Amino acid sequence: MDLTLPRPHPNQRRVLTETRRFNVVACGRRFGKTSIGINRMAATALAGQPVGWFAPTYKMLQEVWRESSNLLHSVASRSLVGEHRIELVTGGVVDMWSLDSPNTVRGRRYRRVILDEAAIVPDLEQAWNEAIRPTLTDMQGDAFFLSTPKGHNYFWRLFCRGEDPEYADHISWSMPTTANPLIAAGEVEAARREMPDRSYRQEYLAEFIEDGGGVFRGVSEVVDGGRSDSDPPMPGADYMMGVDLARIEDFTVLCVLAANGRQVYHERFNQISWERQIQSVIRVAGQYRARVLVDSTGVGDPIFEALRRAGLNVSGYQFTSQSKEALIDALAMGIEQGGLRLMDVPAQTAELQAFQYELTPARHVRMGAPSGMHDDCVIALALANWGRSLGFAMPYFGIGKGRPG
Repeated sequence: MDLTLPRPHPNQRRVLTETRRFNVVACGRRFGKTSIGINRMAATALAGQPVGWFAPTYKMLQEVWRESSNLLHSVASRSLVGEHRIELVTGGVVDMWSLDSPNTVRGRRYRRVILDEAAIVPDLEQAWNEAIRPTLTDMQGDAFFLSTPKGHNYFWRLFCRGEDPEYADHISWSMPTTANPLIAAGEVEAARREMPDRSYRQEYLAEFIEDGGGVFRGVSEVVDGGRSDSDPPMPGADYMMGVDLARIEDFTVLCVLAANGRQVYHERFNQISWERQIQSVIRVAGQYRARVLVDSTGVGDPIFEALRRAGLNVSGYQFTSQSKEALIDALAMGIEQGGLRLMDVPAQTAELQAFQYELTPARHVRMGAPSGMHDDCVIALALANWGRSLGFAMPYFGIGKGRPG
């Protein structure tokens, strides 16, 4: 029996060789994402392992089913068309599912799952967490999320995890249509001329376009691409540090801005003692001779007092719905007007782009991170910007409590 898999082009091969447990491929049209999925599906089934393939709708599933059936025909011991199930002579199994009804997968177990066109799956987060993710538990399986972007939805949030060093078992790739060498460059250029810019950037450049609910506009314009290392302190320069303190599963974030709005330092950590967190704040504040503005709400209150007793030039910021709105509005204005130059920190950029307006059940507007994402980087940056924008000569800050030590 002979089985020939399609030969991957170089950028597909890059994805195949860099994989981790949770893999997110955001790509332009005709990049070849489905071929990546079929390659991974076939390799796993040929090794005698079960694979689950998921598509948004039954209609979208049919084309992949036909292609997979033809590919695996020579090594199939049984093909159940009605169940979209292929059993191989190796003992491997391929099940294909429509996510019109994701709960039908309950009770199955897989070594690998592939979610095709993941960005347009309705309620992807719920389908993943409640139905698909549990199928990987028995075999400690892996997953591939393949799609063209579609705004700032759960697929985008998964993509952001792949760029965040804190998620060591995740990885993401962004591949425009032109990353496929088999696609004529002239065809892509013709699409650029004919399509609206927003549509072209999403469908061909694989960009996650900010949607109407985003609070911060123009984030990418103020991020210095490739500048991820801290700047050394300059003699005589003024610096302001914002500190957002961890709460349970959140992160403590330290952010330092120069007086001209340039971000010179970023640090993010969690699961360390309060004593070590306090020492980190003291160390960085001393390094930059920075004033410090710290979230002094709730758990932050004793930390603020400890920093004040340590002799830092520190003020506290008490969060209420009104004070948070003022803080975030000031940061949004600084970004939109180009008054900030930010380090290229994927976690920070992702949080800024995800931060959104939401309408509560009581019909109030609130600002915050989407469910499942953090906003620690946003708050630390906003605190640093608030202190910087009020002026370094001020003895204390208008909202909040505390005074320079």
